[in-house]
Amino acid sequence: MLGDAVQGDGRSFERLYRWLAPQVTKFACSRSAEDPEGITNEVFLRAFRGLNSFQGDSTQFRAWIFAIARNQLIDAHRAQSRRPERSDDVVPDRSVEGAEVTALDALGTQRVVRMLGQLSDDQRDVILLRMIGDLSLAQVAAIVDKPVTAVKALQRRGLRRLQQEVLEEVVRP
Repeated sequence: MLGDAVQGDGRSFERLYRWLAPQVTKFACSRSAEDPEGITNEVFLRAFRGLNSFQGDSTQFRAWIFAIARNQLIDAHRAQSRRPERSDDVVPDRSVEGAEVTALDALGTQRVVRMLGQLSDDQRDVILLRMIGDLSLAQVAAIVDKPVTAVKALQRRGLRRLQQEVLEEVVRP
């Protein structure tokens, strides 16, 4: 499938998209992206444009996609911070399910985003790339441009902080 996509087969690239797009979108949501689906589309557009220069197997492709996603999110956050906030922006309603399901999903997502917000950017990236991206320590180290030992330490400290946060929630009356 990957080899065919590199050779220009659109159907193979579409299968690659269907394979990884949900995880890239989750990664973007976890990083509080304003438009996670738009980020995902931009990631795969960039990947498609650079596919002829890609060399590697499906594991390396996955890491490459998440490296593009991380860079795209950094760019999007920078652009968003430069843009003045407008109160008249209308947020589109993307709910298709019932209101109860949507509300519960939103509460769960908000809780996760809030908890991840307690972490440093590096800790959050490492944990998300390891868990959502399902990437190895070496792949994450290459993406965040840090030694594997630093990635291990970031992961350990981040998970410890999340554990404390969960325990505090359980203990609170």
